Amino acid sequence: MIKKYKKLQKNNLEWILIFISITIFSFVLRYYLFDVRNSWHDEYHSIYVSDPSISYKETLARFWGDKGDHTLVEFYPPLYLFLLKMFFKAFGYIDDNGRIFSLIFGTFVVPLSMYLSTYFTKSKKTVIVIGIIVASNLFLIWQSLEIRAHMLVVFVNLINIILFFEILKSKKIIKVFIYYLISVFNLSLWPISGLIFVGKGIFLVKELIKNKKIYDFKFLIFFAILVTYIILNLDYLKFNLSRDFHYTNFSETFFYNYHFRSFYGSVIVGGAFLLIFGLFFLVKIKELILENIRENILLYIIISTYLLTIIYSYFRASIMSPKYVIFILPLIIIWIIIKISRTKLSNLLLIFLTLISIFNLKNINKYTIERPETKLALEKIVKVNNSNLIYTKENIVFQNYLETKKLFHENNLRLIQLDKIQVGEKFWFFCLNNPRFAHGNQKLEIHKKCLKLNDENNYEVINQFKFPDIILKNYIKKN
Repeated sequence: MIKKYKKLQKNNLEWILIFISITIFSFVLRYYLFDVRNSWHDEYHSIYVSDPSISYKETLARFWGDKGDHTLVEFYPPLYLFLLKMFFKAFGYIDDNGRIFSLIFGTFVVPLSMYLSTYFTKSKKTVIVIGIIVASNLFLIWQSLEIRAHMLVVFVNLINIILFFEILKSKKIIKVFIYYLISVFNLSLWPISGLIFVGKGIFLVKELIKNKKIYDFKFLIFFAILVTYIILNLDYLKFNLSRDFHYTNFSETFFYNYHFRSFYGSVIVGGAFLLIFGLFFLVKIKELILENIRENILLYIIISTYLLTIIYSYFRASIMSPKYVIFILPLIIIWIIIKISRTKLSNLLLIFLTLISIFNLKNINKYTIERPETKLALEKIVKVNNSNLIYTKENIVFQNYLETKKLFHENNLRLIQLDKIQVGEKFWFFCLNNPRFAHGNQKLEIHKKCLKLNDENNYEVINQFKFPDIILKNYIKKN
């Protein structure tokens, strides 16, 4: 009895050490990019809407499109922005704190993925491989540093699926109630997450047909979740269901790569995972139809998500962005690794996928959408140190973003209107010059708004610097 207890204790300790080690590995990979990370226009809007100094009513007004001098409607629900607003209120209205908010969830997606995999395997080797590959995934690393809802969505979806397996084992009221609350929160955060319930529903129906297990209580919970969600989000649903456009485009190239190129940050690595995923799908097609193996619930969710987003994009509004379905990425990795672990070539294939995932980290700095080098420009202003005044022609959303930069606060920098500058005063002209997030990576001429100030004869240029996407000029007012 004592030996058995000691063995169990040792086994639990090993599991704890595995989870802690890979979680630390996950954090280090994500934090590596933290200091050099700049924001792009989507994040400017997240920061602007989540201003902790304004009322909740004004936050909603900004969410629906009131951005001061222009309108930009957000198509995802406002829940994330209210959570971000509370985080800013607690820890300070600095853009880096918004990044920390995402970093927390992005880090813990890894141990949650490992924990979910333990419902399908007890092999430490398999769980470790899943942890390393999820931790090393470039798309998940990059999204962990964006001030957007994506990593919180992945985090909550993984918890939701884990709780689903828990209520399959037990009908304890507390578990069912927690699952109900998490599910309503999940849908309210990201409606596309509702597609995981389609996958769950397929699993339950197959259990009824194959194993004669009746899960009417589970379907009743699904119904209660759906009704509650609709009641709480009626205005949002009316707005979104009435539109027939979106910011994303449906590209035929999707049918060549199925988001895998974006999911893995590389054509080669994405192609390798897609090839293996496709081969196992074809090999296991009979099993998928006739059997109802537990880990295949992940595949039901994956396939349902692909099919229904394609259908919605064709007939309504395109939602074919890999970010919108990022929650299936850990599921794809888990399913692939679980299936590989049961083959004769498991060691070889697991080593291969682990190595290409780790070697792919050499591309960690090559994010596909380049951002304006705002931090470098502010560092130049601080280094020259002849004025703390900044003038910009950019909109109020970008101005607000500048004011939330840590460098801006630490060095007492200040935005100023041109007509408020006194004769003899030095100031900086900060101009976004054809940013790559709007024009791709092509080299464009200097935008006309960045060429000169109004009444240029009244000002003298002292210094001039050019950064990717930014023109920075140092002026003195002559008269």
